[in-house]
Amino acid sequence: MPSWDDLKYALALSRHGRMNSAAQSLGINVATMSRRIERLGEELGQPPFVKKADGWEASPMIAGLLEIAEDIEQRLGAEMNSIHAGTAGHSSSLSIGCPPIISLFMLFPNMSNRDPSLRNVNYTFTQRVMEEGMGENDLVIQYKRPESGRVITQKIVSLTSSIYRRKGGKPDSGWVSLSENYDASPFNQSAYAFFDEKPSVRVQSMYELYELVAAADMAGPLLDAIASNNPELEPVEGGEEICSTDLWLIYHASRKGDPVVEGTIAWIKDSFARLPSNRGDVVRLKTA
Repeated sequence: MPSWDDLKYALALSRHGRMNSAAQSLGINVATMSRRIERLGEELGQPPFVKKADGWEASPMIAGLLEIAEDIEQRLGAEMNSIHAGTAGHSSSLSIGCPPIISLFMLFPNMSNRDPSLRNVNYTFTQRVMEEGMGENDLVIQYKRPESGRVITQKIVSLTSSIYRRKGGKPDSGWVSLSENYDASPFNQSAYAFFDEKPSVRVQSMYELYELVAAADMAGPLLDAIASNNPELEPVEGGEEICSTDLWLIYHASRKGDPVVEGTIAWIKDSFARLPSNRGDVVRLKTA
């Protein structure tokens, strides 16, 4: 019967898809990682992973084992947090995965307002934009609602977007959009509907989009909660609130009741509750 020690290697490889990344996450070398996966295969009587062009993919045969391993890991984390809650000298760790623009503009500015009970929590923030699943994160904030999995899902905020440009910028200087990877999203589709020409520049993230609109003369769609707080930007007439984007908070079902997870969720919700709602005056795109 596979032990928990065997399963944690399989769980790491299923999350990362590559031997070197999985080994690094566990603090071991690739040779040890490969040997432990081979040992699991011998235990099961067949290979637990299949080599693909883009990495290693878990065999459907071990799907149930991986689910058990995930549940064990999450329950251990929750139980340790419950034991250490309120105990001086003990620290907990929590990983939050979210788009960089969310952490930079919405979470980091509110770090000092966390509940005192979270003072010994060591946070790790990972950048996630289009990825699926939890990965190695304890909490994930993402634009898309997950379709399956043993996770608890909460919609925490709906963020409106408008077309902005830099104050004093030259008119008719083109516009910037997110990359083609976002073309199916309401964010890109709404921007395409507003402009009657193709974007001059495409970028990979909303943070890059924000930086480019703020630095150049090109207009572009931005989140109101962020852009409205920048006095150097102004919304374009007719481009107000072109779309609304829902943000979803997800975490593993076995972490329900975890004091660190619940306290962190309360802080995240408070961070979004403090967002500004005003957009300021509008400007005409072609005449300003």
